[in-house]
Amino acid sequence: MRQGSTFRFNRFLTIHTPVRNGRGSRAKVKHMNIHSYSRRIVCPFKSQIVILVTALLMSVSPAAAAPPDAPVMSVQFFEAVLGGLDVDVAAAIVASDALIHTPEGDFVGSEGAGQFAATLQESFSNVSFATQEPSVVGDFATVRWTMTGIHSGSYHGLQATGADVSVDGIAILRFDDLAIVEQWIAYDRLSVMNQIQSYESCGVDCLRPGGNR
Repeated sequence: MRQGSTFRFNRFLTIHTPVRNGRGSRAKVKHMNIHSYSRRIVCPFKSQIVILVTALLMSVSPAAAAPPDAPVMSVQFFEAVLGGLDVDVAAAIVASDALIHTPEGDFVGSEGAGQFAATLQESFSNVSFATQEPSVVGDFATVRWTMTGIHSGSYHGLQATGADVSVDGIAILRFDDLAIVEQWIAYDRLSVMNQIQSYESCGVDCLRPGGNR
């Protein structure tokens, strides 16, 4: 093998380099742990990715900030507006041109919030929302919640069954300095439908002691 060439590549990188002395040439063997060097390369790379993502998020709205009562408004939207059909609260916390994106479609403004609430209430009675503590970053708030209700009306073609339903969801709300201006609401609609269909297939057995209900 030619002097100065690499002949083994595993955990250690072995390099032969020519060394000359008074008695002629000999090969000097140097072992280099490539894993330790790779860690030095990968870790700074990961840090740069984190810094880049953080910078991109901050550049979306660098000077924007939600109002101080954004956590309260986030909770009110679900517990008072969607759960309680309170149109006065909707008018106070939702901008007139706010966009509300939901699995049931898109709605606009405080009136749209009321329409979304009515859509849920037409399908389910005794609707209630239990919310967790919202988190606020910049002009965005995130809130997790659980909705419960009784299937007492048509829901995506499924006629009323009287089934108890429960679904977890999450919402991201964007604020200006006064109100909610956009919101993304997500929950598993298929899970709700599966609960209704399971109850429907169970039939009267669900009402008997020891039944599935």
